[in-house]
Amino acid sequence: MASITTTSGISSTLGQYSGITADDIEQLLQADSVGKIRAQNQITTLTDQKTAWSDVRTRLNNFLTKVTALQSDDTYQTKKATTSDATIASIAGDTTAAEGTYDLKVDQLATASKIIGTRLDVKNSKTALGVSGSLTLTSAETDTDGKAKTFDFDISTTDTLNDIAAKINKETSNSSIKASVVDNRLVLTDNKMGGRDISVAGDAATSLGLGTGTTATKGQSAVFELDGMKVTRDTNTINDVIEGTTFTLSKVSDDHATLSLTNDTSKTVSAVKDLVAQYNSLMSLISDDLSVGDPSKSDNTTGKLAGDSELMRLQSSLRNMVTNPYVAGSSLNPNQVGISFVDREGTLGLDEDKLNKAIADNPEAVKGMFYQSTKSSTGTVTSESGYASDLSKMLNTYLVDSSANKGIIATKSAGYDSSIKDLNKQIDDFNTMLDAKKTQYVDMFTRLDQAMMEAQSQMSYFTSQTSSS
Repeated sequence: MASITTTSGISSTLGQYSGITADDIEQLLQADSVGKIRAQNQITTLTDQKTAWSDVRTRLNNFLTKVTALQSDDTYQTKKATTSDATIASIAGDTTAAEGTYDLKVDQLATASKIIGTRLDVKNSKTALGVSGSLTLTSAETDTDGKAKTFDFDISTTDTLNDIAAKINKETSNSSIKASVVDNRLVLTDNKMGGRDISVAGDAATSLGLGTGTTATKGQSAVFELDGMKVTRDTNTINDVIEGTTFTLSKVSDDHATLSLTNDTSKTVSAVKDLVAQYNSLMSLISDDLSVGDPSKSDNTTGKLAGDSELMRLQSSLRNMVTNPYVAGSSLNPNQVGISFVDREGTLGLDEDKLNKAIADNPEAVKGMFYQSTKSSTGTVTSESGYASDLSKMLNTYLVDSSANKGIIATKSAGYDSSIKDLNKQIDDFNTMLDAKKTQYVDMFTRLDQAMMEAQSQMSYFTSQTSSS
């Protein structure tokens, strides 16, 4: 009789005599699999916890981004610029600029010295000119002795206008003379504005259109009147008249332009609002993860990280820090700039009117409350303090993840991975043991079947013998 194998790998003929089938063996194996099932459930729990911490890390990173924004100078005392006529002049200011309104009249725009060569009779700027010799440019730049610098260029017969311009431009950083090709003409322009002298010489100059017939224009300085004071500069972008303030001159005009800078507090308010919103999002996730639910219910569901001491410590630290009544090095605290809890659940809120008033009263104090630093002569930050700095330091103890320094979350994640690896090893051992037990059960009950079959055969023989006698 052919033996049919079931999906469990056990012959379907098993149990014809003993009554013990493949299903019975599977039930016996299930009883032996309790340890394996327990390990699998542990892996599921640990994986869920690892994922939950990963979600916390994402929210923490988002919160840190908002905290970091409050450590940037660009967040504070940005300036709103206005001009009565942008075609004449405009104004801009950085965080160091003072508020102010200025009257400005442009008498003369700054220009650069320029030499425009005559048009050459060639097909295009990529055509070899067949000219050889030397070309010498005299720059307005001077050497250590105060003499004008000169630059010599060798011209070969295969050179095109583009080639010659490229040779000149290789020295632009030293000569301040830039070459371009316009309508088969070489055009030489001083990179700096003002009344600076540049000139051309050399036996190849005339053949290159830079001899007789060139148009030479000497540059000039910008002249403008600022609140009635005449100012001269060799540029149309002036940033050294008033600290932190830049004036851009665009057009000579008999008309006057009125230019203003006012403090724009909207960026600071927006940054604090973003911090408050992200804090509430983070704490909502943490509360859900730590929730114990309602233990009185039979179907109670708890958070994935209920009872996790590290997460509870993070929750407590955040609650204490965001409303800390004392900020080192500052005369202000969070409540004085409008940051406080607004309900019993610990929801953080922002009183914008309070924040705006604090900024209006003393913008530097508000900035110092959030962040202040000391820098070395090289610009390296040597010390930091303030509300945002304290939060940043605490958050990084959880988030840092480098080869030299593993933060709390990275350490926990590595712990989860290690535990899961150990449990998978246990499961592999269980599988090996279960395979051995399965073989043992099949062998044992197959032999039992065989013995019962033989016993039945002998009984039938004796019965038949007794009947015949």
